Amino acid sequence: MSQVSAHRVRKLTAPVDLLSCFEALRKHPYPWLLDSGAAPGAPSAEMARYSFMGADPYLVLRARGRRCELTRMREAVPGTRVGESAVDADPLEIAQSLLPGFDYSLREFDNAPPFLGGAVGYFGYELGQVCEPVTFASRDDFDLPDLVLMFVDRLLVIDHLEGCAYAVGLGFEGEAAGGDAQERADLAADWIEEVVEACSRRLDEASWAAEEDLWRRRQLLEAALPCTATTGFSAAGYAEAVERIRGEIACGNVYQANMTQRLDLSRCDAARESDADHCWRIYRALRSLSPAPFASYIELPEVAIASSSPERFLKLDRDRRVVSRPIKGTRRRGSSDEEDTLLEKELASSAKDRAENLMIVDLVRNDLGRVCETGSVEVPELMAIEPYATVFQMVSTVCGTLREECGAMDLLRASFPPGSMTGTPKIAAMQLIDRIEPVRRGIYSGAIGYLDAGGALDLSVVIRTLLVRDGQIHIHSGGAVVHDSVPEDEYRESIDKIRALLAAVSVCQ
Repeated sequence: MSQVSAHRVRKLTAPVDLLSCFEALRKHPYPWLLDSGAAPGAPSAEMARYSFMGADPYLVLRARGRRCELTRMREAVPGTRVGESAVDADPLEIAQSLLPGFDYSLREFDNAPPFLGGAVGYFGYELGQVCEPVTFASRDDFDLPDLVLMFVDRLLVIDHLEGCAYAVGLGFEGEAAGGDAQERADLAADWIEEVVEACSRRLDEASWAAEEDLWRRRQLLEAALPCTATTGFSAAGYAEAVERIRGEIACGNVYQANMTQRLDLSRCDAARESDADHCWRIYRALRSLSPAPFASYIELPEVAIASSSPERFLKLDRDRRVVSRPIKGTRRRGSSDEEDTLLEKELASSAKDRAENLMIVDLVRNDLGRVCETGSVEVPELMAIEPYATVFQMVSTVCGTLREECGAMDLLRASFPPGSMTGTPKIAAMQLIDRIEPVRRGIYSGAIGYLDAGGALDLSVVIRTLLVRDGQIHIHSGGAVVHDSVPEDEYRESIDKIRALLAAVSVCQ
């Protein structure tokens, strides 16, 4: 572990526009954005308070199974050299060993943003083989890493609640890189401030009038699956897969399984712009059409990722408090306020959806119970209904206090992959999913977010997400299957969940 011995959290005086600042960061390698800035309707102010962005990490970790590849891009840590290396080891253990350490118990950090440097990236669903005793055999036609983490010592933090922004820099101890640690922290913050000063001053207008919102919702609800799309299942094939799971449930092998499929769309403009530029245009459209509290955009050499996730997988704060907000239960939005109200009430009273949600709440409670203090795991919110652009979601909140001897990686290992994307019992559901689904999930159903240098983390569940690579757009979707599931309804729900993505793609084709 590299020890951070200096920091700089500099409050900026110039106005900061999220999109234009990120446009400037995209000129540098590995740009990333964790974006809550377009989600004014988030269930709590905390969930929509901060956005984080950066680029040019000093180190990148990729893992495929136990094969871990390291790319050192800058000499931010004294004594390290730029270059590539590889090792066969547990990727979570390697990530933990590389994560910089910092003592955030100092009073000066009492009101600091929750992320001040560390690692940002994704944990793919198949990384579950490291966390649980399962082996995946489904076809891997993408060959994407199971994990990509970018280690960052400089970032821009936007506090939407206070209406301000911070340039953040970390400095590592040692003299090999020249100058002292505080000087390096100041230079890192300077780099971010220079990016902000160089970008345009256009302010992002994210508000919508009520009548505009209703018009926008109608447009989204009408977004259809393109006739040129290639799907993992036909509608009939999807129904057969649902019936197969229902048969396993009837035999008592599982109680619930989350089944998904992938949709592949060819880009119409593949010759005119890069995959990354196209994905960034889609993300900007998606941000306007379907704001979400855990949206993200990541540009890697092998893939570009645009996500509008409403679901928090895990949050661990500096006081060791853990929060998970599993989503289970969905209804489409109505095309009028009256229909909207009826559909919301229908979801709230649905015995099937309530059963789905309760089973996953119990699973999450069990996962957190592995690493949290005895008696600390509780459910302060059960089956709340939250509105999003195209659907209503049933959401519960599970909390706990992490044991003193456990850290962020222990919490992640105990909980991954997200229970809402597997089923119950977890291992049996994962094994069944692998036998039924035609291709690996990859990034989908995993997690995106940050690991903080002070030991905190905040990760979303990778849903409502698309990938752009090799001239194609890829979208995964699905839903939970229980004994009472109706195959046709399950297929319709899987399409309802991605209508905002389809609409954003349509706008940008």
